[in-house]
Amino acid sequence: MSRARVDYSDGGDFRGIGFDPDLPVAGFYRFRMRSGGALCGVRIWHGAPHDPVTGEELDRSPRWQALVNDDPVEIERVWPRCAADPITDAEYRHYCRTQTWAQQHAPDSALADPRRKADPLTTPLLF
Repeated sequence: MSRARVDYSDGGDFRGIGFDPDLPVAGFYRFRMRSGGALCGVRIWHGAPHDPVTGEELDRSPRWQALVNDDPVEIERVWPRCAADPITDAEYRHYCRTQTWAQQHAPDSALADPRRKADPLTTPLLF
C-alpha cells in the first residue's frame, strides 16, 4: 500500500497539511505552564493591547496577545506549544474560575499559580 503523491513544487495550496508555528491562531487552548504543573486555559487573539493596570484598550497597533487564566503572558510563552489542545470558551472560563477559587482557598497549590509544580499530596480535589 502506498500513499498518494503530493507535488510540492507547483506552489499549490497546502492548508490542512500541518500548521504554521510562526502564525498564531486565535482561540482557546489547554496548556501547562511548566512540567508537572496544573492545567490552565489559554486565550489567544489579535487586537489592540490593554493597559495592564486599568485594563483599558490602548491606542496602539494590533498585535497577537495571550492570557493564561485571564492573566496576560507573552505570546511566545504559550504559542505554538498550546496549539495541539484546543478547548471551548466555557472550558476556558472554568479554568479561570478554578484559579480564582484556589487563590482564595488554597493559595499554596498549583491551581492558584500555574507556574508552580503540582504536589499530589497537597493539591485540592475538585469534584
